[in-house]
Amino acid sequence: MDNDLDRSFSSQSSDQAQIFQEILRIHSASLSRLCAVYERSLPEQKDLMQEILLAIWKSLSHFRGDSSLRTWIFRVAHNVAITHVGRAQRKPQSTDSGIETHDSGSWEFTIEQTRKLDIMRKEIALLKPLDRQVILLYLEDIPQAEIAEITGLSITNVSTRLHRIKSQLKGAISK
Repeated sequence: MDNDLDRSFSSQSSDQAQIFQEILRIHSASLSRLCAVYERSLPEQKDLMQEILLAIWKSLSHFRGDSSLRTWIFRVAHNVAITHVGRAQRKPQSTDSGIETHDSGSWEFTIEQTRKLDIMRKEIALLKPLDRQVILLYLEDIPQAEIAEITGLSITNVSTRLHRIKSQLKGAISK
């Protein structure tokens, strides 16, 4: 799906508003989760989402196609989020990361699975912003090479961070 959107950029007749709408349709859920990783309160998440969407809109005409559109979108979002958090200089007031968990009332989720999801969510909320970004992108099934491109880290650094974060999460869950 993203490849079709990438191709539409090469067409000179593409309308920016239509492309932006398609970006929203395809990537808004992922961007919302990204905002939840960087901001804990819902109003702050919404503010960050607006900043990210505005930045994407303003820079859409400058997309050169050097990377996939998805990579470019997450790079813009990552840069805006880092700037947003740095500018605000907030201290965490809760360990609730805002990351959605599955419906614990579902027959598929036992009490134990729900407990593990809650622990994982709280542990992710305690991570440094860059580590939260890395694990969020990993959980979105984004390849490590693309995570490296989005975050500006080396592939080796991404791999090392993911290994360390996953070990930390496993340790917290097994307590």
